[in-house]
Amino acid sequence: MTDADEQTYSGEFEITEWAPEPYSEPGSTGELSRVRAVKVFEGGITGTSTAELLMAGNDVGAGYVASEQFSGTLGERTGSMVVQHWGVAEGTEAATSGHIIPGSGTGGLAGVSGKALYSQGPDGQHRLELRVTFTQPAE
Repeated sequence: MTDADEQTYSGEFEITEWAPEPYSEPGSTGELSRVRAVKVFEGGITGTSTAELLMAGNDVGAGYVASEQFSGTLGERTGSMVVQHWGVAEGTEAATSGHIIPGSGTGGLAGVSGKALYSQGPDGQHRLELRVTFTQPAE
């Protein structure tokens, strides 16, 4: 496999800090909040992250957008990167998507790009799958 080939890394994470700050806007029909979240990752993705989220919710659905600074290891590569992601839910249906910010990788994660897929299983466990390519060889 060359470094230009897509690689997939998967890990589970625990949210160790969740600090919401509610706010309101004229005309809003639900709850709005800013949240600072800290996560710890295990598996093929190991490390920690701090995320800033903007969240909206009501009796029908909810959604968020986030910027997340990750520091840790993907496989054999260690460094940091920024992931932007979003999600929306209506009842039991949910969708999420995210991308690594181009040029945000440092150390062994320099040159990383790709997609981030966040999910939560029926067991409540949070998971992250990264589908990435690297433009620089591993250190």
